[in-house]
Amino acid sequence: MKYFPLFVAIMGVSFSALAQGPSPISLEDLRKKYANDVSRFVTIDGADIHYRDEGQGPVVVLLHASYFNLLAWDQLTEELVNDYRVIRFDFPNVGLSGPETKEPPGGRFNLIERNVEVFSGLAEELGLDQFDLVATSSGGSVGFRYASRFPERVTRLVLINSAGMPRTARTDPNRARPELAQWDDMPVKPREYWEFTVNGNFPSDADAPSWFIDLAYDVNRRSETTPVSKYFFETGDTQAILAGIKAPTLILWGKANPVVMHLEGDVFQHWMTSAPTFLKKYEGLGHYPYVEAPERVIPDIAAFLGGSWDDRLRQTQRVKVTP
Repeated sequence: MKYFPLFVAIMGVSFSALAQGPSPISLEDLRKKYANDVSRFVTIDGADIHYRDEGQGPVVVLLHASYFNLLAWDQLTEELVNDYRVIRFDFPNVGLSGPETKEPPGGRFNLIERNVEVFSGLAEELGLDQFDLVATSSGGSVGFRYASRFPERVTRLVLINSAGMPRTARTDPNRARPELAQWDDMPVKPREYWEFTVNGNFPSDADAPSWFIDLAYDVNRRSETTPVSKYFFETGDTQAILAGIKAPTLILWGKANPVVMHLEGDVFQHWMTSAPTFLKKYEGLGHYPYVEAPERVIPDIAAFLGGSWDDRLRQTQRVKVTP
């Protein structure tokens, strides 16, 4: 089984050393290739943020996974945009968003907290008072923190294979991988690296679509990035954070997910003591179920957002045990 790390791509890659392998691509060229007529840019707390705002109706915000950007949500956006105002954006230093220009307090940003901060700033900039929120992988860590911190703003929450659980050395998704060692010394990873790693997170009987691999390759070889030394990562008290969420929540998990195993979905549900939840697991799907099998997953998301699954929701309760 092949794996790849969750968080490093959000932080970017330093190109100060002489690169082996392919050449980096400039942010300008990346924007020429992937920006379109609905792409917008706004400065939030020193970061030039790329976002798209499409459709009309109740607002849904989409938070992407590491190694990808808002384009990974194209299929879900196409499904939702007829009934919702769909807003998606690239985190700072990712995709078509610019690198950090703000000096981090104490010399380093807390990666997830920084992304929550920028997300909050963007929501304020766009005047979003209340909205549904769909978040996946490392974006899930941002999403559930935001939902816990601002429970009055998030009306419904969808977490797809969310990161954010405490890690040990054995479960750290960024631990060394012998099967990736041949690319370790390449600051700019070739397309073959991304084909290998992304396919490793799809079901064993399926390959990732070419557009998805091309996207990972392109957005992770950009030349203008914030050095990794400017960030650190910590999970914090995940149990306490999840307990603060009040929005009805749909938790989706691929049972064949090699990055964050499906039993973590049960822990998410167990720790969400203030929110009604429903957990659904997909046989045979991996880390990107909305790309692997959109015909199975996207209708489920739409049904939940539309209220059709409200009778399936349950809420974990803590009961005092007296002697």
